[in-house]
Amino acid sequence: MADLDFSHGGNIYDVQGRYRKKIIDFSANINPLGLPGRIKKAIYKNFARILHYPDRRASNITQKIAKYWGIDKENILLGNGSCELIYLIMSTFKPKSMSIPVPTFSEYERAAKSTKTQVQFIKLKEKEDFRLNLSQFNKADVFFLCNPNNPTGNLILPSLRAKRSNLKDRLLRRDFVSPRNDSSKIVIDEAFMDFLPDQKNYTFVWKALRCKKIIVLRSFTKFFALPGLRIGYLVAHKEVIDQLKHNRPPWNTNCLAQLAAELIINDREYLKRTYKLIESQRQFLFEQLAKIGWLKAYPSVTNFLLLKIERVGMTATSLQAILLKKGILIRDCSNFRNLNDKYIRIAVRSHKENLKLITALKKVRWKI
Repeated sequence: MADLDFSHGGNIYDVQGRYRKKIIDFSANINPLGLPGRIKKAIYKNFARILHYPDRRASNITQKIAKYWGIDKENILLGNGSCELIYLIMSTFKPKSMSIPVPTFSEYERAAKSTKTQVQFIKLKEKEDFRLNLSQFNKADVFFLCNPNNPTGNLILPSLRAKRSNLKDRLLRRDFVSPRNDSSKIVIDEAFMDFLPDQKNYTFVWKALRCKKIIVLRSFTKFFALPGLRIGYLVAHKEVIDQLKHNRPPWNTNCLAQLAAELIINDREYLKRTYKLIESQRQFLFEQLAKIGWLKAYPSVTNFLLLKIERVGMTATSLQAILLKKGILIRDCSNFRNLNDKYIRIAVRSHKENLKLITALKKVRWKI
């Protein structure tokens, strides 16, 4: 495997330290609504909980998640963000081979390095709208899929309700993983699935309950705006959960993270406001970007957009530097495998912030 820069977006502390000004962060894909006021108050009110160890079983939030999906709590495992769970899966099953469609979230590859797993990269092609191509697949011990995919923003798996889908049918038959390896797994990372109002047509949560080969990752980071508290979970067959529990460190989710997740997961008003905001502002950004001749935006179902710079000589790094001077941070996507220095990613934020971004982009002057 070639060396890869595994840095991510959202490094706001470093940027603010260097530029010493207020920065609007379009590099991290977090719900622009932030935390509801009542949850902030609950965190302040329960701050004394940090004087005690957290519930190592995360009983309350696990029960809330179980009720949310209508599943058994024994099918759920909490983690210090879904990222910890990626590494837990790899360290538990120690696969010899892995398949990853690229571009995608780089921590799958990084986790593979930690277990010395051989990785096969499956290139998602721009001319095919970054869709999965069945002809490129070889069997592997573990297959990681990000759906919707980061950074492309598209669904790379079809609706489970589609009557006929070769890709869906093959996935459910587990054709992508080694049949002779009992510990082989298909891991579907649904960190951005919450942004789909009809997510129940696409999620593999219920499929994972019955199939020992499928693990679904979910996160409170993106939709529920809890990146700093670090909490996520996975859904899998009970036997798979038992295997993972043996390797999970104790007290891996803190008390305030458990409390915040417990309160926000069933906040229906928050869900409705988020769906309305993201849909309207994503459309606003897409339409405005279309008027900027040197940027191409790709369709997205999430709270971010992948853009391609079509101006000669300009790179993602140079555009990022220009916008930083204007107090705007975008995601340079040149370190995503299978993308080059012409790609950037922007989060969908409030209308006021999105307007500032569009205005700044329209004022960009460039000479070769």
